[in-house]
Amino acid sequence: MPATTYLLPYPAYLVLPIAQDPTPSGGPSGGPSGGPTGGGSGPVGGGIPVDPNDPNAPTGPNGAGQGGAGFANDIFLYMALFVGLMLFLSFRRESKARKEQQSMLSSIKQGDRVVTSSGIHGKVHKLEDRTVTLLLDTMQVTFERSAVARIVRDEAATNPAAQKTG
Repeated sequence: MPATTYLLPYPAYLVLPIAQDPTPSGGPSGGPSGGPTGGGSGPVGGGIPVDPNDPNAPTGPNGAGQGGAGFANDIFLYMALFVGLMLFLSFRRESKARKEQQSMLSSIKQGDRVVTSSGIHGKVHKLEDRTVTLLLDTMQVTFERSAVARIVRDEAATNPAAQKTG
């Protein structure tokens, strides 16, 4: 009775041994196998027809092809593409926010009301290249220009509905 062979998907068939045909490679007569199958090699008994000089012949265990090797490479390719796309989108978002912040900082003028990154509200008293001096009630405080988080706009000027009600 021949041994039972189970064909499993890649990579399980590399881990589990595949049962070979119990007959000797010479066949029942004991002589060399004269058929085109190449003897008793192969996953299911008689093997597969293989020309040893064919460069396109399947390779791998028991003459089988590589099976799922292409699939594993595809997964790594898709993962690399996904990671690359996420990095591109995050860098683009950061770049856009940085440009927006730079344009806001360059549009500051004397008399604007601003809020610093630490939450201090003040009115711009004096501007220099890298610093801004804010007037807080009666006191002047100097900050780095990059510490300005936002410019406070007059709500009545931006919202016409507020003018009609007030």
